[in-house]
Amino acid sequence: MKSGKGVEELLDNIDLPTLIKERLFLVLATIIVALTAGGLVCMILPAKYQANTILRLSQPENGFAGDTGANRMDYNSLMMYRQLARTYCELAESEQVLQKLSERVERKLSPGDLRRMVTVRKVKDLELLEILVRDTDPYRAAFIAGSLATLLQQEEKEAWKMNNLRIIIPASPDERRVGPNIFLCMLAAGLAGMLVSFILVAVMGYLRLWRE
Repeated sequence: MKSGKGVEELLDNIDLPTLIKERLFLVLATIIVALTAGGLVCMILPAKYQANTILRLSQPENGFAGDTGANRMDYNSLMMYRQLARTYCELAESEQVLQKLSERVERKLSPGDLRRMVTVRKVKDLELLEILVRDTDPYRAAFIAGSLATLLQQEEKEAWKMNNLRIIIPASPDERRVGPNIFLCMLAAGLAGMLVSFILVAVMGYLRLWRE
């Protein structure tokens, strides 16, 4: 370093907006390359499709409070619904159930693969459970969602001697792709390209000052 300037002084002397204007071509070229790469990645990645099925938790016999017979859950019933919903969500993603689900698809997908594909969640209120499956094949996604719903019904009968789950919306193939999201891919690629270009410009500016 010819002038003996310290690193902090060099950094203070870097005017990033001016450097960006001076090297605008580099900034734009980097962003364009990043956008192109993001677009290519989206084109290469296989399309994802989603299938879902909705199950309903049947109401307990003593699920309502009050002598008037009004359709209102008491506190104990509310807590029971919450616990049941949580239990079924955990059961659907358990190793035991996923192993059986893997057998349903002739072991073409491992329990680990299925765990990444399947999401089980409560819908709006405590009575509904939704099974979501994302796959590269819309028909297989529907088959997996329907099979998992059936397995849940079988598991509760065998393990707990209960019959609370009812399938109210069966799974059906949906050929509308849900991923990858091209807009988000391009946005992320553009932002990454912009960040990289700014870092390059700052480094080049720092090296130029360091040589002076």
